[in-house]
Amino acid sequence: MARHIITLVTIIMLSITPDATAQRLFHISRSVNRNWVCYDVNQKNNLLDIKNPIHVYWHNNTDNPGHENELSFFQRKMAYGYNVINKGNNEVEVKLTAYRKRSMKVKRHNGKWMCVVNINNRPCQLKEIQVKTKEGNPMHVLYIHLLGTALSDGSAQKEKIVNS
Repeated sequence: MARHIITLVTIIMLSITPDATAQRLFHISRSVNRNWVCYDVNQKNNLLDIKNPIHVYWHNNTDNPGHENELSFFQRKMAYGYNVINKGNNEVEVKLTAYRKRSMKVKRHNGKWMCVVNINNRPCQLKEIQVKTKEGNPMHVLYIHLLGTALSDGSAQKEKIVNS
């Protein structure tokens, strides 16, 4: 009986996707493999931690499902990190290190923490960034897709940005 309960709990834990957490703002998926770079909100006393508003880390979906690792210094500074460009009342505006052309706002909207970004010129809750890299060269990004939900009507939004 105990073995069956442990098996059931293990199956449930492996089936929970990273975006199932209440802290998840969005994640980056890459064409290189199925592992994700996750972006979770950091809070202190239910308020946004203005000094360190986002926790960024790897979520393993392949050889060790569910395992998480912190980013290396190089990954944080050159690829998956972020810079705070504006601080407000319990919200921040950030730009991703690898794509500084579009800013994002981390804030509470309708009681939920989210990352708001314009997708197709509409304010949207960002859910995922999909990165397509050149075959054999994961450092050469061909394009990205921004996926989210429009704040105005809840419609799914997807925008392709080609590396120029």
